[in-house]
This record gives sequence, C-alpha cells and structure tokens, in this order.
Amino acid sequence: MNSNRISSERVVAVVGLFFLLIAAITSLFFNGDPKSIIEKVADTNIVIPVVHFLCVGLTIIHIIRPNSYLMLAILLIESELTILTHYEELGIFFFYAAIIFMLCTDFLAEKSKKPIWILFVIHFITLCLTYTHGIKAMLIDIGYSVFCYSFYLWIYSILKAKFSCLIPKNVRENNTIIGKPAGSVIKLSDYNLNERQRTYLMEHIHNKLSYKEIGEKYFVSLSTVKKIFADIFKIFNVSNIEELRLLLLQYQVEE
Repeated sequence: MNSNRISSERVVAVVGLFFLLIAAITSLFFNGDPKSIIEKVADTNIVIPVVHFLCVGLTIIHIIRPNSYLMLAILLIESELTILTHYEELGIFFFYAAIIFMLCTDFLAEKSKKPIWILFVIHFITLCLTYTHGIKAMLIDIGYSVFCYSFYLWIYSILKAKFSCLIPKNVRENNTIIGKPAGSVIKLSDYNLNERQRTYLMEHIHNKLSYKEIGEKYFVSLSTVKKIFADIFKIFNVSNIEELRLLLLQYQVEE
C-alpha cells in the first residue's frame, strides 16, 4: 500500500481511534466488571483501560503505517475484551468485523482458511466464558453470534451474486485461469510471466500503483510500462487493465 495515500482503511482507523480514545478514557473513571472471568486472574479496573490504550497505540501505528495484521489484531483484541467484560454484542460485532476484513483482504488465501476456523473456535470459547454473567446471558450471546454468522453469510452470498453480474462476459468466460475456484491462490509464475511482468503486476494489484508511479519507482518510461502491461494482457487474454483487474480480483494473486 502506498503510505502517502488516504485510503478507506485509514479513514476507518481514524474513526476507530476516536471511539477507542473515548472507551479508554471513560474506562479510567468507571469500575471494571467484577463478574468477568478476568477478575479471577487480574483486576479489570486495570486490565480494561490498559487494553484500550494498547489498542489506541496500535491504531495510531496503523494510521501512520497501514498494516492488515495490525488492523486484525486490534479488532480481535477489542472483541475478546468487550465480550469478557459484559459488552458481548459489541464484542461479537468486532469479531465479525475482523472476519469480514479477512475475507476482503489477502487473508482469503487458501492457507488462511484454517486460521479463520481457529478464530471461530476461540470466539466460541470466549462466549462460553461469559457464564460468569449468567447461563441465560451466555446462551443468548451464543445465539446472537450464530445469528450474526448466518446473516453476514446471507448478505455475502447476495452481494457475490449481484456483483458477479457486473463482471463483463468476456472476463467471466475467460479460460486463461483454469481449474481455480474463485478465492483460491494463483501464482503468476505459473502463467509464463517474466520477473519484470510479475513485479509490475503485483505493484499494480497490491500496492495500487498507476503506470506512472510504477515507472517512477523503477526508473523506466511510461511507454515501457504500458508495453509490459500490453504483453500481460495478451497472456491473460484480456483487452485492458480494467478487465485484467476484474479477472484477478477473483483470486489471491502471488508471484
């Protein structure tokens, strides 16, 4: 990611920072959660503000130098804390926000499916640990989480079907990438791209660099960059950069 750009991820991080600061400051003036299982090992009057301020610090770092792993860590830490301190609905929201974030970024690669299921197991265990607030409340929280999972899965399937209609027919019927289901990993080296082609394509896909920015970064002319991408278009049987982007957007692309 180009660190000089104002991205939607940074905007979300700034908004999140605002609310984290509110949560961190207010937690200094309110009692912790004496019923939380955390109280069995530590004082929630200390743990809650410390964790909130930790996430504030991580969010500031993320705003300065965006990092997907950092964003994911913040969401999961806040999810665990809020669930265990009697703000279960908010914690469940944070958890599914983290899962959606993983699905919308490079975490969707096949190698990341196992960690996602591990997170679900941890999430379920965390919900079970809310028994200290009452069995009834715990069961309601588990039911609410299952509902959220079903709801978000339903929305995802609808959006996937809707957006697939926006992909041009020639891209949908492109046979260059055969035997690879959407969301799976493809390696550019498997498609006879040379090192320069792979590098420039990865810069465009993952770092969102334009032709001009790629040329400036690698000290080559704009016409050279365009020529290299024209050769890439032929390899993937597309007509322009938009069709190439739509084609590769369906996969997790690696060099």
